[in-house]
Amino acid sequence: MACNSTGTALTCCTDKTFVQDKVCTPWSGTVVATEVLVINFTNNINQNIVGTGYLQFDIGPADITLEFLDSTGASITAAPITITPGTSLAFTYRRFSVIQVKLPAATAGTYQGEFCITTRYPVQ
Repeated sequence: MACNSTGTALTCCTDKTFVQDKVCTPWSGTVVATEVLVINFTNNINQNIVGTGYLQFDIGPADITLEFLDSTGASITAAPITITPGTSLAFTYRRFSVIQVKLPAATAGTYQGEFCITTRYPVQ
C-alpha cells in the first residue's frame, strides 16, 4: 500500500497493478499518387497508457512523418516528427490513441521499417 504524509494526517491509498506488453512488427506502405497512412498501433485498452518504443525506417525514397494522435484524432506533439530513410527514432508518450506513419504523396515508392512499443497501463 502506498502512503502519503501531510503535515496533519497520514493517508494511504491502494497500490495499482500495472500491465506491461511489448510488441514489435514490420511495417510497409507503397505510395502511388496519394498520401498513405500506416497505422502502427491503436490503443483500445486504457486512456491512461504510456508507450515507449522506436520506429525504424529502413528504406524509402523520401522522409516520413510519425504522428501520435489523441482520441479526437488531433496530434499530441507540438511539431511534426520527421524521419529520414536509414534512421530510427525512440519515443515515450502517454495518453495517445493512435500511432501512425504518414507517407508523402509527392514521392512514389515503397517504404519499409520496423515498429516496436512497450505499453504500460494500470489495471483497475
